[in-house]
Amino acid sequence: MNAIAQDPPVVEPLGALPWARTPQLALREFAADDRDDVVAMHGDPRLRAHLIDDHPLHDGAVAALLLQRLAAFYRGREGLGIWHATALQPQPQFAGWFSLMPLASQPGELEMGSRLLPAMWGRGIVFEGCKLLLDHAFDDLCVLQVWSVCHPDNRSALAVLGALGFEPVGVMPYDGVPACHLRVGLNAWRAVRNTPRGTRLRQVLRPNASGRARPATVSEGVCP
Repeated sequence: MNAIAQDPPVVEPLGALPWARTPQLALREFAADDRDDVVAMHGDPRLRAHLIDDHPLHDGAVAALLLQRLAAFYRGREGLGIWHATALQPQPQFAGWFSLMPLASQPGELEMGSRLLPAMWGRGIVFEGCKLLLDHAFDDLCVLQVWSVCHPDNRSALAVLGALGFEPVGVMPYDGVPACHLRVGLNAWRAVRNTPRGTRLRQVLRPNASGRARPATVSEGVCP
């Protein structure tokens, strides 16, 4: 009897996250052999210009230490972390990282962040990844609000965060430097989560009553 031909089973990469995959993007845990990607990403001055906590991750030893600490963090704080992002189209390639971590200045609160290679800017990847993180935070972790922090001059990041429902709280110290703090609550996220990305951005950037565009609260770039 002839065996029935079947497609080979899909083998998920080590550290894959079942909640963190779309047709365009996949997140997974970082591994030790991702060091070179982390080093190369942080060696780009365009990315580092947007960072607040500019730790020397372009140094291989520092990057290796981060990945070592993340390996322990994943097991100690299930559901939280800094995750390797792979852009799946047109072919799989390293895109940067997304993070959902405790916010040091606000005990018990979570901070969402992202860092993308400049080659990935403007492709909608930051929206895709942030939507995964917010769905995970509100649906799986059952938090009531999520924070994000970015450089005051990163107007791109501010526009993106505004389109995701974040509201500015103010400029406060972050790692000893001034940074914009924003937060989004569960109800605010539910109100925008199914709205198309372009519609959200137009709402954030549309002119106000004076005829001037509202200031961006984030652009498609990098949030620490």
